[in-house]
This record gives sequence, structure tokens and C-alpha cells, in this order.
Amino acid sequence: MRFVNAAIVILAALATLGGYFQEKKRLATILALPAAAARDLYEKAQARRDRVMIAVTAVLVAGAVAALVVFKLGMRR
Repeated sequence: MRFVNAAIVILAALATLGGYFQEKKRLATILALPAAAARDLYEKAQARRDRVMIAVTAVLVAGAVAALVVFKLGMRR
């Protein structure tokens, strides 16, 4: 069990470190661009993040609805 816990902590640390380096690269890219191009890049990225969050929310809502349906059908038997 300690191995699993250690593996989870290591994976979380690697994910955090990867996110840090990704954000550092993104900021360096934005700083290197002219203001108009940087704004366009930011707006495109924001639109992409919005679409991903909408998709994640839709999947979570579908899972919640499916769980309710399964729970309600299971209660009738």
C-alpha cells in the first residue's frame, strides 16, 4: 500500500511540475509576441479552455443523470 501511495504522490508531483513548465513556456511565448498577436493567442486559448470545460461539464452531467437512472431503476426491483 505504501508503494501505491508513493506512486500517487510522485505522479501528482510530476503533473504539477509539468504544468509549471508548460505555463512558463506559454508565458515566454506570449511575451515574445507583439501585443495584438499575444491577445489573439490568448483569446484562442481561452476559447479552447471554455470548450473543454463545457465538454467536461456535459460528461459529468451525463454521468450524474445515468447514475440517477440506474439508482431509480435499481430501487424498483
